[in-house]
Amino acid sequence: MPRQNARAEKNKDIGVLELVRESLVAVVKEMRANIIHSSYSSIIYEGHDFSCALVSADGRLLAQSLDDNPLHIFAVPHSAREIVRVFSGDIHEGDVFLHNDPYTGGTHLNDVLMLYPVFSGGKLVLFAAARCHWGDVGGSTPGSLSGRVTEILQEGIRIVPTRICEKGKLNEPFLELLFQNMRNPAERRGDFKTMLGTSRKAEQHVQRLLTRFGVEKLLSSIDELMRRSEQVMRERIRACPDGVYYAEGYIESNGNDHEPIVARLKLTIDGDRMIADFTGTAPQTRGPTNVGPSMAPNAVCTIAKAFLDPKTSINHGSFEPIEVIAPVGSFINARWPAPCGGMVEVKALLDSLMVAALGQAMPEMIAGALKGGANHTLIGGNDPKWGSFLFYEYPAGGTGASKDLDGGTVVRAFSDGDFNSVQSIEVVESSLPLRVESYGIRENSCGDGKNRGGFGMRRCIRVLSDSASLSILSDRNVIPPYGVMGGVYGAPNHFVVKRGENLVEPSAHPGKVAGFALSDGDIVVMETAGGGGYGDPLERDPEKVLKDVALGYLSADEAFRRYGVSISPNLRIDLETTRKKREEIRSARVFLSLQLVNTELLEGFKRIVELPRAAATRLSVAEGALVEIVTPDHASPRAWVRIVDGSGDTLRIDAATLALLAAEVGDRVEVRAVRTAAH
Repeated sequence: MPRQNARAEKNKDIGVLELVRESLVAVVKEMRANIIHSSYSSIIYEGHDFSCALVSADGRLLAQSLDDNPLHIFAVPHSAREIVRVFSGDIHEGDVFLHNDPYTGGTHLNDVLMLYPVFSGGKLVLFAAARCHWGDVGGSTPGSLSGRVTEILQEGIRIVPTRICEKGKLNEPFLELLFQNMRNPAERRGDFKTMLGTSRKAEQHVQRLLTRFGVEKLLSSIDELMRRSEQVMRERIRACPDGVYYAEGYIESNGNDHEPIVARLKLTIDGDRMIADFTGTAPQTRGPTNVGPSMAPNAVCTIAKAFLDPKTSINHGSFEPIEVIAPVGSFINARWPAPCGGMVEVKALLDSLMVAALGQAMPEMIAGALKGGANHTLIGGNDPKWGSFLFYEYPAGGTGASKDLDGGTVVRAFSDGDFNSVQSIEVVESSLPLRVESYGIRENSCGDGKNRGGFGMRRCIRVLSDSASLSILSDRNVIPPYGVMGGVYGAPNHFVVKRGENLVEPSAHPGKVAGFALSDGDIVVMETAGGGGYGDPLERDPEKVLKDVALGYLSADEAFRRYGVSISPNLRIDLETTRKKREEIRSARVFLSLQLVNTELLEGFKRIVELPRAAATRLSVAEGALVEIVTPDHASPRAWVRIVDGSGDTLRIDAATLALLAAEVGDRVEVRAVRTAAH
């Protein structure tokens, strides 16, 4: 009987834990529904660019739904901890706090956090948190995001931890100051009220849970849930092979010069611990491609969770075994006055580094790179008929291919959350002086592979106003998304303005545009990147290539050039011609033996490889061209070419490049030219 009683008591405790866990997530889901149904900005109710969470009294993440934006997983508790630090011992019932400062845990200025304390019996129990992307927070261009700013003051109002409501009394003068320094203040106030009402509703739900379980039982159950999450993550890390894994990638420019900006990762797995060290990453930049201290942990922990423990609930316990080293003053841990509008672009780069590094330890999980970050595209102005208007989209593209699947076409990635690909045509055309001229899949944009990456989109927006400007903040317009396991990169992003019969580049820095003047009738053409491929394209089933051609995703000419598959106009495969073409493609590949040099091969932040002139001729690349070193078992590192005299078949590299390749001197590797323009 005692043993049966003990078992019954244990089952009862497990039941309570499940009830607490599901109840907390239910509160967050209710918050999400309230915000979607009552917000004023289309970026929130259409785009779902917001997140909700419950946070402990000391700033740890307690609950977040699977629909929420992963960008906010660490930013929300990081901001919460900063507010707790600033107002330590001075937080009361009825207080409400705002925060958007990137340097103390925010994302970019548009993402405004509201933190709402919940008390019981005079004791602070937890916080309800809502972080929403406000369509505009001031700054030099409509929408507050652009690719050419040089300091954060040009991006809008920076809200350090601020008590906006004290013991139930709103600070109306301060709110008015905020809203009057933002475009469309009525919309901003509406979104603020939505967040406030949602937080109050969340408090009511939490109070019911406190009544049901009691304060101590609820808090002890939360602690146990986090302990169990930590235990699961430690077990999953322990199952990975111990080792040191390297990855490297680039932001292609800061919007003010053409020099790429490097991020370097050394990932160490040691027993049940994971250490992500970004030492060697470039300093903060004069452009918007910087982030504050919460983004590197965000990227590392998001990918670790997705790879190792994707199915259990999200709370802070999962991240306790993970240490992140992000050097202060680097562009991944920037300080004032660095602008941080391109936070999503930097996060996408850091995500890709984690996928590349952790994928070496777990090759069955690796996938080709994504289309990049948010692809922020903003058209705004003041029109006599429409008044102040703002179009803001973040067009989706292709996702990377994996071991068993082609990449997704024009969909959000696993690291995006419940975003929409774009806004509905009806919303755009009924509320803005714009017309959606066309919208479809971007032909030939996939990254080739045994499994191909997803295709990007092509979307054309006609301007119907004489007072409008275009701003764009995106990446992977020059350096395309990588392939893995021998797969090929996808087409890069491309943004252009069609003016009459002419195509006009809106900036000398691709994907980085600030306030480009538009005229009535101009068409903004958005072409998003394709995802990276997985595996050798010559191993792709010809029937799958045929299917893409039949659907209009891939032209027959490109199918022949890239996959070697010969397809007739009546959609039949010529197997013999296909066999011969594939042999021709295979024999034309350039393989070189790795030779180590004793000096570091760098030009600024660019990694350099020395290529014999004869090999450069075979690859049709010039001095300074971008190439990738194809690896059959993980992502393909990129480098810039220095041509040296000689006709040998060696590729001269330094020790850091050898570590990136996880190779040995003398190994033969394929070298592939990277086309830095759209297919």
